[in-house]
Amino acid sequence: MKFFSIVVASILSQAAAAPSGAGACPAGEAAPGGPHLTGSPGLVGELSEGNYVVSVAGNTVAFDGTPIETGLEFDIEVSGADFKGILIRVGGARDDQVTSSDLTAPAGACGDVGSVTHSDNSLKSVGTANVALDAAGLLDVDISIVLENTGGASTFYYSAFQINAVGESEPEEPVEEGTAAPTAAEPVEGETEAPAAETTEPPAATPTEDAPVTPPSSNAIALGGAGALLAGIVTLFF
Repeated sequence: MKFFSIVVASILSQAAAAPSGAGACPAGEAAPGGPHLTGSPGLVGELSEGNYVVSVAGNTVAFDGTPIETGLEFDIEVSGADFKGILIRVGGARDDQVTSSDLTAPAGACGDVGSVTHSDNSLKSVGTANVALDAAGLLDVDISIVLENTGGASTFYYSAFQINAVGESEPEEPVEEGTAAPTAAEPVEGETEAPAAETTEPPAATPTEDAPVTPPSSNAIALGGAGALLAGIVTLFF
């Protein structure tokens, strides 16, 4: 019986020491389970306690509870100390929206949720998830890092944060406005307005009095009378 127990323990240890990816994919908690939970020290703490750095689109995540704002296409990268196992679960993204050039995507345990995981237990210094969304949304990211899980020793780290993926804003179309009639400018205080031109009326015509008639002189009357007398004589004789 003792030999059988040793063989069973050896088989379980080898199975845990040669994983082909995360065996579980919970949301909001660390992924390692089974032998990881019985080993020591187990979950040590957040990723920063293991000297791991997480960046989104090149910006370091502060893990202060504030969502990281980025575009629809970005990378989630874990770097720092070496590790053997990793799971990056991107809740809110589909399995075909998360890929990787150095890890396996998606993780089988995550179903249709976007994710990446390791394919062997060799030491790694970086793990990357490439995310390409087709719509804006709030993503819940869970990252589990396994440093070791052999011979009763288990060391892993876990952190979670949110990403606010926003689309590019479309330029606003210019609003066509009607051309307003120009408004007469109000006189500026201090400026002197030009005096209005005065209309000069022609002077009223003064009525002209008739010139007085000069009476004929006495000589003219005498000559006239003589002429008339002479004319009468001529008529009488002819």
